[in-house]
Amino acid sequence: MEFGKKTDVLRRPAVWLLLLMELLLLASAILSAAQATTEYRFTAEEWEPIAQDSVIGYDEEGRRGVTEMSNGEPILQTPAMSLPAGHYRITIDYYYEPNMTKEGVRHRSTLYFVSEQKLAVTGERAWIDVSAQHDTVVLNVANPSDTIRLVADNDGGIFTVGTVEIKQDAVYAWFCVACWLMLFVAVDLVLFWLLARKGKNRDKALRYGCIAVLAGTVALVCAPLFVSGGGMNGDDWLYHLSRIENIAQSLQQGQFPVRIYSQAKGGYGYAPSQFYGELFLYFPAVLRLFGVSLQAAYRAYVIAVQAVAAGISFFSFRQIFKHDKTALLGSVLYLLAPYHLYNIYCRSAVGEYTAYAFLPLIPAALSLLYGAQQPDRAQGKKACIELFFAFGALVQTHILTMEMAFLGTAIFCVCHLKRTFSKSVLRTWILAVAWVILLNLWFLVPFVGAMLGGYSRMYGVGDFNSGLAIQDQGLQPGELLLQTEAGISVGIVLLVGAAAFLWCWLTGEGKPTPKESKIGLWSVGLGVLACWMATDTFPWCYVGTLPVIGRFLLAVQFPWRYLSPASLLLVLGTICAVSVLRRTRGAQVWSVLLLSAALLSTVTFYQNGLREGQTGYIGDRAQLVYGCNHYSNVAWYFDDLYLPDGAIETRDGFETEAGATTVEISSMEREDNGMVLQCKVPTGQTGYVELPLLYYPGYTVTQGEGQVFRTANGMVGVEIPDGYDGEIRVAFREAKRWLAADAITVLACIAFVAYVCGYPRRKKKNV
Repeated sequence: MEFGKKTDVLRRPAVWLLLLMELLLLASAILSAAQATTEYRFTAEEWEPIAQDSVIGYDEEGRRGVTEMSNGEPILQTPAMSLPAGHYRITIDYYYEPNMTKEGVRHRSTLYFVSEQKLAVTGERAWIDVSAQHDTVVLNVANPSDTIRLVADNDGGIFTVGTVEIKQDAVYAWFCVACWLMLFVAVDLVLFWLLARKGKNRDKALRYGCIAVLAGTVALVCAPLFVSGGGMNGDDWLYHLSRIENIAQSLQQGQFPVRIYSQAKGGYGYAPSQFYGELFLYFPAVLRLFGVSLQAAYRAYVIAVQAVAAGISFFSFRQIFKHDKTALLGSVLYLLAPYHLYNIYCRSAVGEYTAYAFLPLIPAALSLLYGAQQPDRAQGKKACIELFFAFGALVQTHILTMEMAFLGTAIFCVCHLKRTFSKSVLRTWILAVAWVILLNLWFLVPFVGAMLGGYSRMYGVGDFNSGLAIQDQGLQPGELLLQTEAGISVGIVLLVGAAAFLWCWLTGEGKPTPKESKIGLWSVGLGVLACWMATDTFPWCYVGTLPVIGRFLLAVQFPWRYLSPASLLLVLGTICAVSVLRRTRGAQVWSVLLLSAALLSTVTFYQNGLREGQTGYIGDRAQLVYGCNHYSNVAWYFDDLYLPDGAIETRDGFETEAGATTVEISSMEREDNGMVLQCKVPTGQTGYVELPLLYYPGYTVTQGEGQVFRTANGMVGVEIPDGYDGEIRVAFREAKRWLAADAITVLACIAFVAYVCGYPRRKKKNV
């Protein structure tokens, strides 16, 4: 009978119309992917000159272009091509000798598509690799056109091009088919579930309405991503795009898990993976492996994170307050919090806004463990799982947010010491901590080793002066209320909401229950403390003098990072006030006012806070290292937190004043994750060679004889035995203790799945 009711959904004309549209779109995608791959090939003679000021000629190798130093301009274009929509891999032979800007930075030349028809191409520009004479880049065609040309742009210098091949990426086309299929299946299942149950009871209908509002809120949060100049040029955007691209490259080279970026720092290699948890960035990196453009992969990641944040916050707030509308209000306020939007669009703080999605699980778990009654076995297990996902995700996203969350949680647990050390709660905490450590051991072992080995400058000196420097970075108290020109703010909406709870508690309006009073007071109290810590009035100078802990607390770098936990805590205080006011007639009016103010703040931020700028294509593969081309010849020149001791970075590479090489080197070439060289050691002495690789644990001699060590310049050095003459290959390999940690993590994953599947369920009572 129940199945028959569900199949009634298929008899609706609207459902069949939707299915027909989906089939047509899917058939169109399949047809496009199944067509013969579009391919063009042009020789040097077929390039058409378009330069206005430069003289076009041929170099000694028969390539065509600018053969003498000149200023930048578009110099050549291909004949018109007929290209359908899709991704195209452009493989080109060239010679490029860039000149310098006034600041001493090398120019970068680019390739891009143009068309006589509007909206045919995307305006992306791909930088070519200065250090090579052969490169492959990816460009996109948005709509089919018969007038598309490839343009070679000389940014400045000598630039000649030879044969170019333009080939449609069939792998990406079939990947799009798979994505459309998965999307349609997901949408159909959700609609079938909703329509089959519609009207069954009021509570479930309300739940579906909540899902729709959450989806709309996620769309509102992500809307600027699809507007030119919006959300794609924050402070750290290029850095995190580089992380995604380098993870993809490393996976392609066979690294798993990824430990080092061999392309970074001008080929010297860099190891953020040993200091940043990057598990969630594997998602956009895998999209890159299927041909998705870097920008599209990043957009997909942001949307996915916001969807996760919406789901987790609604789940957590509903678990705490047992009320759908209250949870929905809290989720909307949480997603639209000013500091959250600022992190996404002004800072592009990937780690922070990803960690933000998991923070609500912590108060949800605490509500189970520290309620009026001791938690039963089912509640303890549920809280354990929630704590694992919360703190485990923080380890994998942003260590500093984990430190802040740990600090607030520790204060709460110490103030409830008796309950914390009760048998059921203590058991839950021990299990949660054990799961977090075991399931993150593959990351924690290299992380701890690298931190203790002098590879991080994040945890610097802890003293009065360093604390004073942190304090100087704090906000002025008035900046907490309104978004300033910098955009950093907790927002007046949340502060007013927290004040409303205090008014209810002090006046007895709505008669707060003991649970509401406890949640509200703790949330508002810790939230106000976090806000204070974000300002320049908090005594960070004295915090820096605290032994050991002072150095860790000062690692926050910018005290306004505390606005992340502050936003969560003040949202909790705000919806706690709404929960109290539900017993009066003021809850609905108050909720409407809060939502209206939050929407107004969001729209104002989108109008005034988003930065304008070029959001064009950044490039694939090696050329991505030129993301900071306006400032430096080395990728991420301003990021020196994780350089080995002795390494001194400049705009053009690294200083190596302390000589280390004593052997005769006949050849030296870079390889994936290492170097190969031919050398000869004089008889009667031990030889030493310094390689252009930043030293990190894991480099080893995989072929030939020798021992790896760190030179005084922070580079990889090899000690070679007396009289050796031959080839030596140095590559990055995981240490044995890392492999052991990987194995333990795999076994812990299996055990954790068994633990979750054994979740005790309460028996349903017969009604």
